[in-house]
This record gives sequence, structure tokens and C-alpha cells, in this order.
Amino acid sequence: MEREHFIQLIDKYLSRTATPAERRLLEEYYAQLAAKDPANFQETDEDIMADEESIRAAILKRITPGRKKGTGYLVPMRYRRLAWTAAVFTGVLLCVGGWYLGHHKGQNKAEITKAEVALQNDIVPGGNKAILTLGDSTRIVLDTARNGTVTAQGNMRIMKLEDGQLTYGVAGADSEANGTGGTPKIVYNTLTTPRGGQYKITLSDGTQVWLNAASSLRYPTIFAGRERVVDITGEAYFEVSPDEHKPFTVRANGAEVQVLGTQFDIMAYENEAEQHITLQSGGVRISKENSSRVLRPGQQARLSSSEAIRIVEDADVEEALAWKNNLFSFNDASIETVMRQLARWYDVDVKYAGIVSQHFNGNIPRSVSLSRIFVMLELTGKVHFGIEGRQIIVSPI
Repeated sequence: MEREHFIQLIDKYLSRTATPAERRLLEEYYAQLAAKDPANFQETDEDIMADEESIRAAILKRITPGRKKGTGYLVPMRYRRLAWTAAVFTGVLLCVGGWYLGHHKGQNKAEITKAEVALQNDIVPGGNKAILTLGDSTRIVLDTARNGTVTAQGNMRIMKLEDGQLTYGVAGADSEANGTGGTPKIVYNTLTTPRGGQYKITLSDGTQVWLNAASSLRYPTIFAGRERVVDITGEAYFEVSPDEHKPFTVRANGAEVQVLGTQFDIMAYENEAEQHITLQSGGVRISKENSSRVLRPGQQARLSSSEAIRIVEDADVEEALAWKNNLFSFNDASIETVMRQLARWYDVDVKYAGIVSQHFNGNIPRSVSLSRIFVMLELTGKVHFGIEGRQIIVSPI
């Protein structure tokens, strides 16, 4: 469905020539917009039914290119020449296409035959999955563990919460915590998410960490001494608990990020060309080899093996943090960039049967099935996807 087709659908709605299915499609989409951005949707149900023009105005406002960041599903289209070439991948078409495929099966079979075929080999999205490896090498599969106390280490109790989170808290004085009767014994645990997994953990100092898929966090059960140091692989978002007397350091692929109290994201996957460190608030110092830079909020540091630390002044923070907010976000992304993220979240392997030059812009929920994403992407007419077990075949058209 192209933008012009979508506008025609709105016109049919207002002229009362739309079919019941078409009316329901627009009304459901309007409801989604209202849920995402309630401040701009103050009308009551009676107002909406009485003034159908408000639906047209609200929807058209949100499918116009060049909107500001942070409203609705669309992201800024910095490259206008690509904005509608890949428009099917924008939030409007993903929302509408998602509602259409999910709620109108069997009503317009000719239009969704392609979707029906793709859905036969569907792959569900990832979820809260992780493995906790204790200092003695004991492994605990958290996604199957019961909520409540998972284990205790010394005077620290490890709790799994109902919403898929892990937290550390003091269980009470316990001589096992120390071997000398005074100094706490430092024990390191590792939280690892598989492909198709994510998890949140609250460390003993109150710092909160969100782990993306295929990532790991190594940390002490208690921070003793004058500094707090953790190691990550993959990607993680940190909300560091302030402590000016005990700086917090994150190590990833030879780089160090030093903070006092701040919110930032580190993307350090080995199969990505660069590491990205994006600062949302506070301040951090980034060091790698003989190079060191300080980040301000809204900036992003990019690190590679062949170049010094580069600073992006006006970084797209929403794009960098999209995964934490349960979204994929792409801004002029190549098919390879898209597929690397999909592979990690859906736990699939990717094989290319040719070169796909199409780039993509827009946001998409990480909660939808993989085949639904492919149906939307294929409507560009530039790419085709085949699903063979857990292998995805990407072919140009």
C-alpha cells in the first residue's frame, strides 16, 4: 500500500464509500495513534464519530515527511530521496499493514495471498531470556526459573522479578560473604542473553542495565574499593547510580567508558564495523588506546579499529535507544544493517542470494512476527525473503 493509496482510503472513509473492513482499518489505526500520542488526541469517542474530518487531519499530519522527532511512529527522513522509495517500511504502513494482516484475514483474500504464504513459516520475536553464570560456574536459566529468590551469594540475594528482571539486594549479615570476617569477598557473575533474548538487571549499587540480544554483562556481586567496573559484549543501556566517590567504568572491546551518574547506550557487537556509544544524559569519558574524548548529551562516539574516536554532534538518540523501547529504528539503513538486527532478535541466520541496494527508513515494533516484517519489506518491490527453518534467504527483485 503506497501513500497515495492510503490517502484514497481516507477519502473513501470521509465520503462514506469505504467498505466496513476499510473503515475498521482506519479507525483501528487512529486508535493506535491516540494510544501512542495521547497529548495530541484529546477527542472523545463521540467527538471522533461526530467529526470524521478529525481522523483525516490527524492521520495526514502523521504521514507528512519531515515531522519532528519523537511523535508517532515515524522518524525524521534525513534523505528525502529515499523517504517514499522505502515508504512501506515507515511506521504508517507498518501499523496499517500490521492491522490489516492481523485483523482482516479472509476478507480480501486476493490482497493478502502473499502474506498468507509468508506466514506459513513464521518466526516469533524474542523475549526475556538470559542465563546467569555464578562465580563458581553454576548456570541458571532465568527464563525458566521461578520468580523470587534465585540464589544467594554471601549477604547478597539475587531475585528474579515478575517482569523479567534480575535484582541484587542485601539478604543480611552472612559470614560466607567474607573469608576474613571483615572485607567482603568479591565474586563476579555474568548475565548473558542469547540471540532472541533481552534482560534487565539492577546491580548491587542500584545501577540499572538493559541487555540487548546476543550480549553479556560481567559484574561483581558487590562493588568494593574505590571504583565500579563492569564488562560488556554486544549492546547494553546503562542508568548509572550516582556516586562521586566511586566512578563507574564500562569496558567493551578495548574501550572504556567512565561515568559518575548518567544514562547511555553502548553498542559493541563484533559483527558491526563500529562501536557506538550514545549519551542521553550526564557525561562520560571514552578512552581507547591513546585516544580519549568526553561526550555531552545528544552526542555519539564512534570507534573502529582503524580510526581514532569520532564524535557525532547531533546524534539520533531515539534511533540508538529504540531497542530498549521495543522498536527497531532505521535511518537510511542498508539491507545488511536491517538483517543483522533482525538476526539477533529473531535468532536466525541470513544468506544473501544477490545484491540488494535498497535502503530503509522508519520504525517497527520488535513484538511483531518476522514474516510480517518481510511482507512489508517485500512491498517495496526491491527485495524477496525466503524462510527455510531458521535460515533467511535474501534475494533482490
